[in-house]
Amino acid sequence: MKTIESLDIESLFTLFEESSLSEFELATEHYEVKMKRTPTAEAAKGTVPAPETKPAEPGEEVEVITSPIVGTFYLTPAPDAPPYVAIGSTVGKGDVLCTIEAMKLMNQLEAEFACQIVRVLAKPEAMVEFGAPLFEVKRL
Repeated sequence: MKTIESLDIESLFTLFEESSLSEFELATEHYEVKMKRTPTAEAAKGTVPAPETKPAEPGEEVEVITSPIVGTFYLTPAPDAPPYVAIGSTVGKGDVLCTIEAMKLMNQLEAEFACQIVRVLAKPEAMVEFGAPLFEVKRL
């Protein structure tokens, strides 16, 4: 008969991943394990409002910033933090525009040039593909 003490760490991770638990803590004589799940786009669906968008003015030259990787798009560094950028924000070269989570790694997308945000094209906490449009911007 298997007991909780006889389970190896890999088995615990597998059991946690297959469960619907959001947090798990276990302390035995030999080890202590704490696991916490970050909300997925499906679990958080409806909790984050869609970004406001406004169409570009006629004749206004805009460029599209696309996703360099596949992952989950985040406009904020943390759930309770303000967004990196919003419509009308002016950003400098190297400023953070968003975070894209790929394989549990948080990758910050930085502006390659100074620009103003015209539209946010991706929905927060949604999966984006490589090359997916994220922002419409106007170069400064």
